[in-house]
Amino acid sequence: MDKLSKYSIPFAGLSVGNHHFNFSIEDAFFENFEFSEIQKANIVVNIEFQKQSAMFILLFEISGTVNIVCDRCLDNFDFPIQGNYKLIVKFGDNQFEETDEILIIPEKEHQVNISQYIYEYIHLCLPLQRIHPENEAGESECNPDVLEKLNKHKNLRNPEEPIDERWNALKNIKLN
Repeated sequence: MDKLSKYSIPFAGLSVGNHHFNFSIEDAFFENFEFSEIQKANIVVNIEFQKQSAMFILLFEISGTVNIVCDRCLDNFDFPIQGNYKLIVKFGDNQFEETDEILIIPEKEHQVNISQYIYEYIHLCLPLQRIHPENEAGESECNPDVLEKLNKHKNLRNPEEPIDERWNALKNIKLN
């Protein structure tokens, strides 16, 4: 039996209208995905399933915590995540993704497996830069030994040493 089959929504017997599904995502979920950067998690996924006569709309509400590696000190920490996503499921001849938000499935299907979408949406909730948050005093919760070593290496640069002029051109770039 497929370990991800419990993330399938059987829509064949559902009436037209709104239906709700809840999924608990824990460590075992991520073991099914090769090279997942998330190994530990405690996440709740609430789905509002809007069944219409020719298509479905799935509204994902994701909240919980994931244990990730800090980009600065390389220690693990629990990071809170939250996100809302939308998936439109239509019927066609073959199964394929028309866009990131639209999935086409064959008309003979009676269920849709959303495990891959849950996995991707959880990763979309993660920030690009993953750094320990600051505590109430405004200090970083990163490993203090690593921060000390980083500051030591940062101060090793000789201020008298000229800066490569090629980098000065980048200072003129403005992000708007």
